[in-house]
Amino acid sequence: MPVNIVQLRKLCYDQVVRCNRCGFCLPNCPIYKVRMTESASPRGRNAITRAVIEGRLDWSPEIEKSIFTCLGCGACTAACFPGLKTKDVVFSDRECLVDQGLYPRIADRLVKNLEEHHNITDEENEERGEWRELLKDIPDHAFEKDRAEAVYFVGCVASFFPMAQKIPVNMAKIMGKSGMDFAILAGEEWCCGYPLIGAGMKDKMNALIEHNLEKVKATGAGRLIFTCPSCYHVWKTLYRPEAELLSSSELLIRLITENRIRLKEIRATVTYHDPCDLGRVSGVYEPPRQVLKAIPGLRFVELPSNRQLATCCGGGGNLEMVDPELSGKVADMKIEEILQTGADMVVSSCQQCLRTIATRARRRNVNLVVKDLTDLVAEAMEG
Repeated sequence: MPVNIVQLRKLCYDQVVRCNRCGFCLPNCPIYKVRMTESASPRGRNAITRAVIEGRLDWSPEIEKSIFTCLGCGACTAACFPGLKTKDVVFSDRECLVDQGLYPRIADRLVKNLEEHHNITDEENEERGEWRELLKDIPDHAFEKDRAEAVYFVGCVASFFPMAQKIPVNMAKIMGKSGMDFAILAGEEWCCGYPLIGAGMKDKMNALIEHNLEKVKATGAGRLIFTCPSCYHVWKTLYRPEAELLSSSELLIRLITENRIRLKEIRATVTYHDPCDLGRVSGVYEPPRQVLKAIPGLRFVELPSNRQLATCCGGGGNLEMVDPELSGKVADMKIEEILQTGADMVVSSCQQCLRTIATRARRRNVNLVVKDLTDLVAEAMEG
C-alpha cells in the first residue's frame, strides 16, 4: 500500500525535525546548484515534508515538481552533520503524492511496460539477451544454463540500450576468460524494480521480486554478479537472497588478484566517477580504484569531488524521464568537473552514468572518452 500521512509521520518526522537549516547540503545538491531555489534544495524538501505532516501545507502540483526532481543521489546526507536521510524522506513523499494522484504521468508508461514486458522499455522481454549477438565464439548454450555456480543479472538498461550493451558483452568475455561457471536468465530475467522506487510506486514490486528470486534459486547459484549498481543495491536491501552478491568491480579485482585474468599495458590518464548507488548507497569505493591501478601503464587521477561527496551524473532518481533538460544541466556540471582533471578518459561502473555522460558530451561536441570499467579491463585483457 502507498505511504499515507500517518505512515509518513512514523517514517520521516524524526528525520525532518532534526534539520537545522544550516545549509551545508546546498553546495552538494546538484539540483539546487542548477535551480538555486529553496524548494529545490534538500533542506527545502525537508521543510515541505514537515509542513505537510504538521498540517500546515497540502500536497500540490508545486510540491510534486519539487519532490520528483530530486536525483535521490544522497549527496545531501553525506554532507549533513546530523546525517538526515533526505533521499528516504523524498521517496516516501513520492509514495504519498502518487496516492494523491500527483506524479509525472510518464510514470504510467513505466508501470505499463513493467507489467506487460517486465522491463523498462516497450520491447518484448525475449530480446533481453540480444547483446549476445555482439560476441564472437559464443558457446552453444549462449550462457543460458539450468545450473551454474553464478548468475549474471544484467539489468534493463544494459540489455536494451545499444550504448550500454557493450557492458554485458565485455563482462561475459571477462568471466569466460577467467573460467567462471556462470549463467544469465535472458528472457526470464525481469526488471529488479528499482525504477518503481524512484516513481513512488514501491508497492508494485512484489511480483518482480518473487519471480527473480525463484529463477535465480532454480539455478542453484551461490553468487550473483551485477554491472548495474541500482540492481545490486535493490538485491542487497530488498531481495536478500541466500547467495553472495558482487558488483562488477568487486568481482574484477578478485579475478585480477587471483591471477585468473592477466592485464596488458594501457597508456592513458584516467579519472573515476563514483556512481551514486554503488558508492554512497552501497559503500563500494575502493574496488574500482584497485582495478584501475592494477592495469599497467595507467595513470589515475581523482576528481575534485569523489567517493562520499561525488557529484551525480544527472541520471538518477528517474530525473532523465521526468525532466531531461534538468538532467542534462546536471550532466554538464559533471563534464566540466571531469575536464578539469586533464584526464584522457572518465571511467565509471554504471550503465546509466555511461549513457548520461557520454550522450551529453556528444551533444555538446565535447571531446571526452567515456568508458565503463568492464570496457577498460576487457581492452587490457585482450591487449
